Formats: sequence, C-alpha cells, structure tokens
Amino acid sequence: MKRTLQIANIIAVTVTVVVNYLSNTGIFNNSTMASVSARYQNLFTPSGYAFSIWGLIYLLLAVFVVYQSRGISGKREVPAVVEKVGWLFVISCAANSAWVLAWLYDFTGLSVLVMIVLLTSLWRIIVRTRMELDLIPIKKIALTWWPFAIYFGWISVALIANVAAWLTKIGWDGFGLSPVAWTVIMICVAGAVYLVLTWKRNLRESSMVGVWALVAVAVANWETAPAVVDAALIVSAVILISSGIHAHQNRGQHYLEESKRA
Repeated sequence: MKRTLQIANIIAVTVTVVVNYLSNTGIFNNSTMASVSARYQNLFTPSGYAFSIWGLIYLLLAVFVVYQSRGISGKREVPAVVEKVGWLFVISCAANSAWVLAWLYDFTGLSVLVMIVLLTSLWRIIVRTRMELDLIPIKKIALTWWPFAIYFGWISVALIANVAAWLTKIGWDGFGLSPVAWTVIMICVAGAVYLVLTWKRNLRESSMVGVWALVAVAVANWETAPAVVDAALIVSAVILISSGIHAHQNRGQHYLEESKRA
C-alpha cells in the first residue's frame, strides 16, 4: 500500500502541474485563468502578481513528493507521512485539476464546491499529520509542513475570492449592502480565519500567505476603493503582528527537539 500511495502521489502532482500549465494556453474552452478572472472582476480580486504564489506552491509540492518517494524501491524505510496522508494528497490534486476545468468552462458555482473539497482535503492532511503541533526537526518542517501550510493558506483566501466571483456572476444584490461593505466584511473574515490558524494550529506560514493575498487586494483597489485598501492593509498588519508575537512566544521549540534527537 505504501508504494502504491507513493506512486499515486507522483502521478497526481504531475497531472496537476500539467493541467495548470495548459490552463494558461487557451486549450480549455479558449479561456485562460486570467481571462475568466477578469470577466468576474470584483473588489476582492487581488492584483495579478499575487497569483505568482502558485509557482512556490507547486515547487513545495514537488519537494514533498520527492521526499515521500524515499524508499519507493524497497531499499530504504518509507517516510511515516505517506501513510498519515493516505489518499488525501491525491484527492487534493484531483480537486485542483477539477477546479481548473470548472473555472475555465465557466461553471463558477461548481468551482466553489470543488474548491471546498480541495480546502477540506488539505485541512484533513494538516489535522491527520499534526505537523504543525508536534515537535519535529526543521528538515521535516521544510519538507512536509511548509508545502501544505502555504498551500492551505492560499486556498483559504482563494475560496473567498472564488465565492466573490460567483456572486458577481449571478448579480447578487448584497442584501442592500454596497460591494465595498461586503468586501470589507470578507477581508475581516479572512483576517479572523488566519488569526485562528495562527493561535490554534500554529500555522503562521498560512497566515503569511494571507498577508500576501490581502496586500494584493489593497494594491488592486489602490485608486478606486480607499475603504477596501484601508481594511486590507489594517487586517494584514494585524495578522503580521500577531504572527510575530506567536513566533516570539514559540521560538526555538522545533530546533530544541531536533537537538534532543541528535
């Protein structure tokens, strides 16, 4: 079973990267990720540079897949994380690819549901492995924690943006509240989520991705929606300060554990 999971993870991440590459060629429905995003532009849509984080995410996922492949030939011990993650990584990759297709073929409502599946699978990986709660060596943090923490951090805010795009598509009236008011509410909700992730699950890396995304929201609205800019920058600052305090209070724990094992 372990070897089957290792091979499945390699195939899954490869297919995901290929699908995402093709998504920007226009091969699917003569659309690209950017063209569909522009069609449903709203105040929560971040500036285009924010999406470059996908490059980092895929790089980190590749690092994880290489690490989890250790022992695939049977000559070395297979990392314990393989069984802990189980089929969840494959599910997350399948959801990622399915989301791309749903988005490009303009099934925006369906894309929200698929992204929920993606977010849930990533959350289950985090909970099942306890990587952010257990004391582990810094090497394993880099190879098994950061890939999922950063990925989860991005999908958390991407889901909110996806919902905003869907609401824009269906012409939702906002129950009488203005788009600016709803965007400020969404920014505050995102901020609350990242604060909880920091203090309840030690996911500072996820929160830093939140800062990246919210600052990009501010940049996108710099000259058109001052209230959105102010809210995004204030919430980003709160997340950043909160993460700094948390890091200070928990400094050295993982390194201490590593020294004990040496």
